[in-house]
Amino acid sequence: MRRLLVVSMALSSLVFAAACSDSDDDGGSGATPATGCAADGRKDIYAAGLTKPAGTFTVKLVEATPGPPIKGTNAMTLELLDAEGRPVDDATVTVTPWMPDHAHGSAVKPEVTSLGGGRYSVEKVYLAMAGLWEIKVSVQPAAGGVLQEATFQFCLDG
Repeated sequence: MRRLLVVSMALSSLVFAAACSDSDDDGGSGATPATGCAADGRKDIYAAGLTKPAGTFTVKLVEATPGPPIKGTNAMTLELLDAEGRPVDDATVTVTPWMPDHAHGSAVKPEVTSLGGGRYSVEKVYLAMAGLWEIKVSVQPAAGGVLQEATFQFCLDG
Protein backbone atom coordinates (compact mmCIF):
# COMPACT_ATOMS: atom_id res chain seq x y z
CA MET A 1 0.00 0.00 0.00
CA ARG A 2 2.82 2.39 0.91
CA ARG A 3 4.59 1.65 -2.38
CA LEU A 4 1.39 2.41 -4.32
CA LEU A 5 1.11 5.76 -2.53
CA VAL A 6 4.74 6.65 -3.34
CA VAL A 7 4.30 5.71 -7.01
CA SER A 8 1.05 7.68 -7.20
CA MET A 9 2.68 10.78 -5.70
CA ALA A 10 5.62 10.50 -8.11
CA LEU A 11 3.32 10.25 -11.13
CA SER A 12 1.28 13.23 -9.91
CA SER A 13 4.47 15.29 -9.62
CA LEU A 14 5.50 14.38 -13.17
CA VAL A 15 2.10 15.33 -14.58
CA PHE A 16 2.16 18.69 -12.77
CA ALA A 17 5.72 19.42 -13.91
CA ALA A 18 4.82 18.64 -17.53
CA ALA A 19 1.74 20.88 -17.42
CA CYS A 20 3.73 23.94 -16.31
CA SER A 21 7.03 23.17 -18.01
CA ASP A 22 8.78 25.84 -20.01
CA SER A 23 10.50 23.19 -22.06
CA ASP A 24 10.77 23.51 -25.80
CA ASP A 25 10.62 19.74 -26.23
CA ASP A 26 8.60 18.88 -29.30
CA GLY A 27 9.20 15.14 -29.12
CA GLY A 28 11.89 15.41 -31.79
CA SER A 29 9.48 16.31 -34.58
CA GLY A 30 10.88 19.82 -35.10
CA ALA A 31 7.32 21.21 -35.00
CA THR A 32 6.24 24.00 -32.66
CA PRO A 33 4.04 22.57 -29.88
CA ALA A 34 0.40 23.60 -30.21
CA THR A 35 -0.93 26.01 -27.59
CA GLY A 36 -4.34 26.83 -28.99
CA CYS A 37 -3.39 30.48 -29.54
CA ALA A 38 -4.94 30.66 -33.00
CA ALA A 39 -8.37 29.84 -31.58
CA ASP A 40 -8.04 31.72 -28.26
CA GLY A 41 -10.59 34.56 -28.41
CA ARG A 42 -9.32 36.15 -25.20
CA LYS A 43 -6.04 37.39 -26.64
CA ASP A 44 -5.27 40.88 -27.89
CA ILE A 45 -3.76 41.19 -31.34
CA TYR A 46 -0.45 42.97 -30.80
CA ALA A 47 -0.04 46.34 -32.48
CA ALA A 48 2.08 49.27 -31.40
CA GLY A 49 -0.33 51.84 -29.97
CA LEU A 50 -2.80 49.29 -28.53
CA THR A 51 -4.76 50.97 -25.72
CA LYS A 52 -6.65 49.72 -22.68
CA PRO A 53 -8.81 51.61 -20.17
CA ALA A 54 -7.65 51.78 -16.56
CA GLY A 55 -10.48 53.54 -14.75
CA THR A 56 -10.08 57.25 -15.51
CA PHE A 57 -6.75 56.58 -17.29
CA THR A 58 -5.80 55.05 -20.60
CA VAL A 59 -2.72 52.87 -20.88
CA LYS A 60 -1.14 52.75 -24.33
CA LEU A 61 1.33 50.04 -25.30
CA VAL A 62 3.63 52.27 -27.34
CA GLU A 63 5.85 49.33 -28.32
CA ALA A 64 7.07 45.94 -27.20
CA THR A 65 10.53 44.56 -27.82
CA PRO A 66 10.21 42.15 -29.41
CA GLY A 67 6.78 42.87 -30.81
CA PRO A 68 4.62 40.91 -30.42
CA PRO A 69 5.84 39.58 -27.06
CA ILE A 70 7.54 36.19 -27.09
CA LYS A 71 8.35 33.41 -24.66
CA GLY A 72 11.35 34.68 -22.71
CA THR A 73 12.39 38.20 -21.73
CA ASN A 74 10.50 41.16 -23.20
CA ALA A 75 10.54 44.95 -22.77
CA MET A 76 7.76 47.49 -23.28
CA THR A 77 7.18 51.19 -23.41
CA LEU A 78 3.84 52.32 -21.97
CA GLU A 79 2.16 55.71 -22.09
CA LEU A 80 -0.27 56.80 -19.39
CA LEU A 81 -2.96 59.33 -20.34
CA ASP A 82 -5.63 61.04 -18.23
CA ALA A 83 -9.32 61.32 -19.16
CA GLU A 84 -8.55 64.36 -21.37
CA GLY A 85 -5.74 62.52 -23.21
CA ARG A 86 -2.91 64.37 -21.43
CA PRO A 87 0.26 62.50 -20.39
CA VAL A 88 0.44 61.52 -16.72
CA ASP A 89 3.81 61.69 -15.00
CA ASP A 90 4.82 60.63 -11.51
CA ALA A 91 2.24 57.87 -11.13
CA THR A 92 3.34 54.61 -9.54
CA VAL A 93 3.08 52.05 -12.33
CA THR A 94 3.43 48.34 -11.61
CA VAL A 95 3.44 45.59 -14.24
CA THR A 96 2.53 42.03 -13.31
CA PRO A 97 2.61 39.12 -15.78
CA TRP A 98 -0.01 36.49 -14.93
CA MET A 99 -0.94 33.22 -16.60
CA PRO A 100 -4.67 32.76 -15.85
CA ASP A 101 -4.99 29.21 -17.20
CA HIS A 102 -2.19 28.01 -14.92
CA ALA A 103 -2.85 30.39 -11.98
CA HIS A 104 0.73 31.60 -11.72
CA GLY A 105 2.83 34.62 -12.47
CA SER A 106 6.41 35.10 -13.53
CA ALA A 107 9.50 34.33 -11.47
CA VAL A 108 10.95 37.69 -12.51
CA LYS A 109 9.54 41.03 -11.36
CA PRO A 110 9.37 43.62 -14.17
CA GLU A 111 11.20 46.90 -13.60
CA VAL A 112 9.28 50.10 -14.40
CA THR A 113 11.05 53.43 -14.92
CA SER A 114 9.40 56.78 -15.64
CA LEU A 115 10.73 58.37 -18.84
CA GLY A 116 8.73 61.62 -18.53
CA GLY A 117 6.01 62.83 -20.85
CA GLY A 118 3.67 60.14 -19.52
CA ARG A 119 5.93 57.33 -20.79
CA TYR A 120 7.19 54.42 -18.73
CA SER A 121 9.86 51.88 -19.66
CA VAL A 122 9.18 48.31 -18.54
CA GLU A 123 12.14 45.92 -18.53
CA LYS A 124 12.40 42.25 -17.57
CA VAL A 125 8.89 41.18 -18.58
CA TYR A 126 9.66 37.46 -18.38
CA LEU A 127 7.06 35.14 -19.92
CA ALA A 128 8.32 31.65 -19.12
CA MET A 129 6.11 29.46 -21.25
CA ALA A 130 3.67 29.24 -24.13
CA GLY A 131 0.01 30.05 -23.55
CA LEU A 132 -2.15 33.03 -22.59
CA TRP A 133 -0.44 35.74 -20.50
CA GLU A 134 -2.10 38.74 -18.92
CA ILE A 135 0.11 41.80 -18.59
CA LYS A 136 -1.56 43.69 -15.73
CA VAL A 137 -0.67 47.38 -15.51
CA SER A 138 -1.59 48.91 -12.14
CA VAL A 139 -1.66 52.70 -11.85
CA GLN A 140 -1.55 54.61 -8.57
CA PRO A 141 -1.91 58.38 -9.17
CA ALA A 142 0.83 60.53 -7.57
CA ALA A 143 -1.81 62.53 -5.66
CA GLY A 144 -3.28 59.34 -4.21
CA GLY A 145 -6.64 58.03 -5.18
CA VAL A 146 -7.91 54.68 -6.31
CA LEU A 147 -5.54 52.09 -7.75
CA GLN A 148 -6.62 51.42 -11.33
CA GLU A 149 -5.70 48.58 -13.64
CA ALA A 150 -5.49 47.79 -17.36
CA THR A 151 -4.85 44.31 -18.71
CA PHE A 152 -3.26 43.37 -22.02
CA GLN A 153 -3.55 39.68 -23.00
CA PHE A 154 -1.13 37.96 -25.33
CA CYS A 155 -1.03 34.32 -26.31
CA LEU A 156 2.43 32.93 -26.95
CA ASP A 157 3.03 29.95 -29.21
CA GLY A 158 5.61 27.25 -28.62
